[in-house]
Formats: sequence, C-alpha cells, structure tokens
Amino acid sequence: MNIEQLKTTFFDLIHPDLPNEWDVEEAVEALVSMSEEDLQAVFDQVSVIWPVSNSLCFSYFTLVSDALQCIGPELLPQWVAESLDQYEQQGLRAAQLFMQDIKGHFVCRLQGGSGLRFSEVEGRLLPYVRGLSRKNIDLKESSFAGTDTATIFLPREISFFSEKSENFLLYKLTSSFQWGYLALDTFLFSRASDEMNPSPAGRLWLQEYFAGFAHPRIIADIYFLLETLRVRVFLDMELPGLMRDSIPLFTRFIKAEAESDSFPEPVAALRRLVLSLQEGKSTGLPGAGYAAPLLTPEATAELSLSIAEDLFKAFSPDDVQKYSSVPLPFQGVVELERIAAACVKKRNEQKSEFIDSLSTLLLTLPSAGADTASSEDISQNRQTLQAPAEEALSVIIDHKQRSEKTEKRSDDVSFITINNQEVELSEDLQELAREIIHDLGHIPELYISSAAGKAGQGSAGLERLSPSAGEALSAPFTYDEWDYRRSGFRKNWCIVTEKDIPVTRSTFIKNTLDTYHGQIIKLRHQFEMMRTRERFVRRQRDGDDIDFDAVVESLADTVAGHPPSDRLFVRLKRDERDIAALFLLDMSNSTRGWVGKALKEAIVLICEAMESLGDRYAIYGFSGMRRLRCEVFPLKNFDQLYDDDVRDKIGSIAPREYTRMAPAIRHMTAVLKDVDAKVRLLITLSDGKPEDYDDYKGEYAIEDTRHALIEAKMAGLHPFCITIDQHAHEYMAHMYGEVNYIFIDDVRKLPVRMPEIYRVLTS
Repeated sequence: MNIEQLKTTFFDLIHPDLPNEWDVEEAVEALVSMSEEDLQAVFDQVSVIWPVSNSLCFSYFTLVSDALQCIGPELLPQWVAESLDQYEQQGLRAAQLFMQDIKGHFVCRLQGGSGLRFSEVEGRLLPYVRGLSRKNIDLKESSFAGTDTATIFLPREISFFSEKSENFLLYKLTSSFQWGYLALDTFLFSRASDEMNPSPAGRLWLQEYFAGFAHPRIIADIYFLLETLRVRVFLDMELPGLMRDSIPLFTRFIKAEAESDSFPEPVAALRRLVLSLQEGKSTGLPGAGYAAPLLTPEATAELSLSIAEDLFKAFSPDDVQKYSSVPLPFQGVVELERIAAACVKKRNEQKSEFIDSLSTLLLTLPSAGADTASSEDISQNRQTLQAPAEEALSVIIDHKQRSEKTEKRSDDVSFITINNQEVELSEDLQELAREIIHDLGHIPELYISSAAGKAGQGSAGLERLSPSAGEALSAPFTYDEWDYRRSGFRKNWCIVTEKDIPVTRSTFIKNTLDTYHGQIIKLRHQFEMMRTRERFVRRQRDGDDIDFDAVVESLADTVAGHPPSDRLFVRLKRDERDIAALFLLDMSNSTRGWVGKALKEAIVLICEAMESLGDRYAIYGFSGMRRLRCEVFPLKNFDQLYDDDVRDKIGSIAPREYTRMAPAIRHMTAVLKDVDAKVRLLITLSDGKPEDYDDYKGEYAIEDTRHALIEAKMAGLHPFCITIDQHAHEYMAHMYGEVNYIFIDDVRKLPVRMPEIYRVLTS
C-alpha cells in the first residue's frame, strides 16, 4: 500500500475520529514497505490501542516494523496487550519504552528468559512484608527500589539472574532491606543535641544536615551505605535463613563489584564488606576497618553518621570526581523528599485519628460503677470538658503495669489526665499514642486539648461511632475490568466504595404495605410452604409405608426364579433449604419516577416474603460515575435483621448516577462467595443496559459485564437478572444466557412478579 491507501485504511478504522492528517501521515510512513499479511495484523490492533491512547497508537506505528523483525504477526496482540498494561500502570512514556525494547521486555520472556515482573511476585511479597513490619505497609512497582516509610517500592522487573527463583530471592532480599531501614530508623534519625532546634515543617533532620556539606549527595550516600551494613547485621540476626539463602547472590554481586572502578577505595571496600559479611562477622577484608564498630547489634544511626563524616573529610578532589552514585542491587534509592512528604501525611493522619478517638472516648466515659455511658453521662462529660483552655492537660505514663520487657520503653502510655481526671486509654489508642511518641518524642498538648475541645462541643466526638450519611463504610476495593478488544484485563482499573445510604423519613414503607396488604399475606403463606420440600422416596429397605409397585415386582421375580428384592418400602423425605440470595438493585438516574418506585416496592414485597421463608438474603444498591467512583450501598447484609433501620434505608433509595454494572457484580461476587450455602443466587434488578459517563458503553460495557457474570459463575454463584428494559432481548441473552434473565413488559407488574420469580428460581 502507498501512504494514501494506508491513511484511508486508518481513518476508516477510527471513524468518526479525525486526528491531524500530518500526524497520521508521519506515523503510517513506516508501514509502506510491509506485506499485505503484516499490514492486516498491524491494522487489526488499531481498534485495541486507539480508544485507550491516540499517542500510543502513533508510537505503535513507528515501532511495529522493528517488532515484526523479532516476533511474528501472531504475537502482535500479546505484545500490544502488555504495552497497554504498561500504559495503564505507568503512563505513556513507560509504554513507549516497553515497545522500544521489545527484545528485553518481551522476547526474552517468551524464549524462557529469566525476567521476573513485580506483578508476578506482589501477591507473595505483600503478606511477607506486612508480617515483618506488623503494619499495613504497601508494595508498589517503580523504576527502582526504595521506600517512603509508608510504601516499599520495588523494580517493575528483575532479570539479574538466569533463574526466576534467584530473581524472586532478590525481590525478597530487597524488600527485607527496605524493612530493615524502617526498623532501625535510618531515615528518621536526628541528633539529640539538635532536638531543641527542629527542622522546618515538611523537612527531615537529615535533609537539613546533609545540605550543610559541599557535596550533599556523597555524604548522604556514604551514610546510607553504612546504614546498609548495619541493616545487614540486623537481618543476619532477624532473618538468618533468608541471609544464608542469599549468599550465592552476594557472591555474584562481589564479582560484579570487582569489575567496577566507579568508587574511591574506602567506599569500594565498604561495599565489598556489606556483600561479604556472613552471620554478622567480617571476613577480614582490608580497607574497611573503620566500619568494624557497626558490626555489633548495639550500633546506632548516630555511629553511622559519625563514620560517614570522617570518611567524607578524607575524600580528595579526585575521589569526588571519581565517585558514582550507584546503590547496591538490593539497597534501593533514597529520596528524602518523598520520605518527608510521607511522614507529614502520616503525622496529619495520626493527629486526626488521635483527636477523633480521644474525643469519642472522653465524651462516652461512663459514670462511676457503670459499664456504658448514658445520655446523662454524655451530657455531663460535655459540660465537664468545656473547661478553660489553661486547665492542666498532661500525659501520665503508667509505670505500675510495666513488665521487665517494657520497662525501658518511654512510649508506653496507658493513662492521660484531663482536668485532674485520670482517663484510661483503649488498646488501639495506646498503640496510636506509642506511634506518635516514637515519631515526635511526646504527645503534643495540642492533640489532647483539641480532643477535649471537640468532645466539649457536642456530638463531634461521636462521629466515629457511626458513619454519616453517604460516608464510606470501609476502605475502597479495586477490581480489574475486562477489555474484549485485547482479550485481557485492565488491572486494578475500577475502585468500588461501600457507602451508607442517606436515610430520609417517609411513609413509603407504610404505604406499600397498605397497598399490597392482601398480596403480602398470600406471599407469606406460599413462602411458608416452601420452607421444606416433601417427596416420597421409593424402593427403600425401611420406610413409612409399603411400596406396592416394589412388592409386585418382587413377587414376579420370585415366580420367575430370580432372587426377590428387599427394597419394599416407601419413605417420606423432607429436604431442608440451604439458599443464600443477594439482590443487587440498579440505582442509576434512569430509575427516576415510576420505575424507581416499582423497584423499591418489589424489594419491600420480597423482603416481607423472605422473612417467612427463612432463606438468608442481602440487598445492595449500586450506581456511580466513571471507573474511580463505583459505589455500592448496603441496604441489608446477610447477618442483619429486617428491621426498621433496613426499612428506612429501602424507603430512602433514590436515583443517583450511572450504571457501571460490572464492578458492582464483581464486588457482590466477593461478598456472596464467602457465604456458606448450597445454592447462592445473585439477582440483579435493572431498567437498562450497563453504561457510564465516560466511554463505558455499547459493546465494551456489555462484554465487561458478561465477563463479570462468567467470573461469578466460576465462583459457584447463579446470576439472574430481572429487567424492564424494552430492548433487553438485544443484549441480555448474550450477557446472562438465554434462561438466566426475565423481561417484565409492564413496570407496574414488577412488585407482584418478583416474589413469584424467586419462588420459581428456588423450587
């Protein structure tokens, strides 16, 4: 094809989009010399890349010729899919770099190369790191290893060794070293003599200290290398098995160091010492005797800093010129600015949590001899806490309850004294207080006075007892999204948040019960009869009555000379129900008016009927806007009673935004699959096809929802949909299957039909 034909083909594929013609011409110019077969394979991927990123599609055209020299056309879809994964996780530049180095990033792994990607090890390393730290530390992939004290960053891929097991060991070793820095306070160290002169807000003491040297990067690197040695000694004691297993890795690193000439001898000797140390003991390497004091468990960050100062002073101009800031493979890159930002964020979170928790505790203190606080107690506490600001507020350390193990710790806080009243802290609050003291050296008086003031103002201290209207009930959940165009998932693409539904007082429930009073009585009677199912089981050795058919056959066998059967009885068998049902209600904006009212009435009737049946059931609503704000609203969970609170929530159901159905289905699958029941039903009530504010519509939305339903079936669930969409037949059979949905042609029939449908489904 010539350029004009290539441009025409491309414009046909992306219609109705109209990108700049010059950009298109420049991009497709690299395709002119391709064969028809290769061009067909190349253009087949345009519909996959273009909707995700126009710029990446143009980069694809310029790089695909080189790619086809390394891989065949049949591998293009896989290469494109992995490139899109890079784009969605790291951005355009990362995806372009991935495409440029097709041999290193793609071909080597296809040929059995050793590269191990972060996504392959994250699931194994995250519990490991959290177990070591006993904190909810996160893991994230990055261009290099490191930590900001809240997250450990690991390389996107490690291909240092020929075996994947060795590369995994390096991942594990790297994450262990990052934990070691945190455990030994490498980054948060400050000299006692400078504690009266704190660093500026948002800055670490080490940042200010290193900035006072002529070459801050060099003194910082030396300090962190010395701390790496201290961490190595620490890990030899804490994780001896891992360190023994890592000796072959260290041996290879030593060989690589011998071939390098990028460091002055004192630093080079120190790097070799870190690598050659075994069981906390030096192998006698020359040139690193100055580091010997760090080989004891009593060594501190203060000692590391003092040695770093001496080493830096001994640096000659040639040493400075020769110096290369390259960390050891497992050491990671230290970014003090990022650490400082994470510390500020953590301090603000701890401050807010401490004030909220303490204010709640103060406001709900029971009177003497009582187990819980009455409304009178709360009122009295509020008045007591409205004290003048100059009243003494202090933290009392409880020495009496200390064991020998904790006697040396200065951060064990069990009580505080407010207005001369001693208040015992809860275990969670004690732990939070210990973290604050560990970070700041004390609990600021502002924290305590703010908590007392918040409690004295009234209900502010009770905010933590129950979520406010529309507030998130738990941390967000992330789910993949199926992209049928590339036959793969968009990883961690959607964020689902469970939210409390704002409750409004209305007469909706009462009116519904009055309107359907006769129908509800009938439904209760029908559902009561479904509690157990009775059936006769014939040809039993014992039973409730004689099976005359079996007797006749036995006599016939006797006459014919055959041995007669002894299975001559019939038994009445009662089968107990073991069913759990989750009703998922569409709360999109299209349910406004009669549709929304009918859906709510249907929910009320099914709840009234289910109460007489005994099946476990839950009710959730869903809506949202875009992939980062998918919302589900628990109206009733499996353990909750159908009481006035649930009725009020059902009466408060109101139209919201859009219908991104798949994330809600995936979340409900996660909820329902943990319920212990023989039959688990996921019943969706909707008035239309899945659709969102962004490009989530049409075939893409239908295919994602269909895949979510397939995932639900694979988890052992039985999905079913009740819809009132006039066009349901065009897509419902494809999404749910021919017999797994039902169309209600008149929305006014829905409240009556829904219990009947459930009865048929479970009979």
